[in-house]
Amino acid sequence: LDPVTTTLGGFSKVTNYLFDAFRGPDTVLLKQRPVGEVADLLNEAIPGLDINQLEEPGYEVITRIDLGVLPEVRRREPVGAEEWNTNMDPEGRMRNISHLKQTIFKGGLCHVLRKEGWKFLLGYFPWESTLEERRSLTRRKTDEYFRMKLQWKSVSEEQEKHNSMFRDHRSLIEKDVNRTDRTNTFYEGQDNPGLILLHDVLMTYCMYDFDLGYVQGMSDLLSPILYVMEDEVDAFWCFVSFMDQMHQNFEEQMQGMKTQLIQLSTLLRLLDLSFWNYLVAQDSGHLYFCFRWLLIRFKRELSFPDVLRLWEVMWTGLPCQNFHLLVCCAILDSEKHQIMEEQYGFNEILKVCVLLCFACMCVFTCICLCVSARLVGVNIILNMTCPTS
Repeated sequence: LDPVTTTLGGFSKVTNYLFDAFRGPDTVLLKQRPVGEVADLLNEAIPGLDINQLEEPGYEVITRIDLGVLPEVRRREPVGAEEWNTNMDPEGRMRNISHLKQTIFKGGLCHVLRKEGWKFLLGYFPWESTLEERRSLTRRKTDEYFRMKLQWKSVSEEQEKHNSMFRDHRSLIEKDVNRTDRTNTFYEGQDNPGLILLHDVLMTYCMYDFDLGYVQGMSDLLSPILYVMEDEVDAFWCFVSFMDQMHQNFEEQMQGMKTQLIQLSTLLRLLDLSFWNYLVAQDSGHLYFCFRWLLIRFKRELSFPDVLRLWEVMWTGLPCQNFHLLVCCAILDSEKHQIMEEQYGFNEILKVCVLLCFACMCVFTCICLCVSARLVGVNIILNMTCPTS
């Protein structure tokens, strides 16, 4: 495609992002409407939004949106055992799933519930499954896991000499395991059982997904899951489910990362045009400094407890599938005044964003900023009540 078409293609997708973000029971009907009618609907529904229809077929560019004053949004208490159990029927099926996800989005899960709750959020356990069905699934998955683990455990030294890919994966895993979350008590010290489990789960994943194998950064995604599960089989299958979402981030062509950076740039332009223009003027409009944020979902930018909170919020799928992009915008919003007032150039912007560490910044701030921007910018709430107390 020529550069004009490619550029327009990136910006034209904003309409689809908005519909995906606020999809509801009428989504199917909306998708069947002509492009022009969809643009008119968005113009009417979202104050401050300006969508220009272009002569180029199939493209529309959203040029501005006035968010106004962001309302105060507060988090609720995490979901506890009593509240969780009230949403389970006598046979162990989860009830009121949509409401439960909204509740988790607003307050997260108490830590003792994460071992069970994450299996549902990640899709390892079906929400509608009974307790007996989950026990049966666990038995099958346990057998499957250890069959795959035995495959790499059984590779002889002679076989390994003739398998460069296997050697490379093992070497990279060993290096990454030795530097992953070593300050966390679950992984600190030499010959730590947690490190052995981390290594074994990653090696077994190479047997599960031969095409991808192991790519640097995947240990960061597994570490919090293994920490919560404290069991290699449960951790493995939850990690498999998480990698199903994150797979494109680690593929050789990095298409998933490229797409997300384009989406993020488009979203920032929509939410904060002046800041976006400033970044473009400083040759930073591509937002490459957000690469690590997206690659491993803020794992190294936030404190470990905040990573657990943020990930379970994102796994609810609320308020949209690309909520992590709104988190990026919230982080950028927290830094934009320093960047613009100090007139940072390319190098300074890169340094301040790459070296950011939000260990002292409550992740709730990011979440609340994101929700506030979304509710004010669109003035529509579908199947979700904003937490105000």
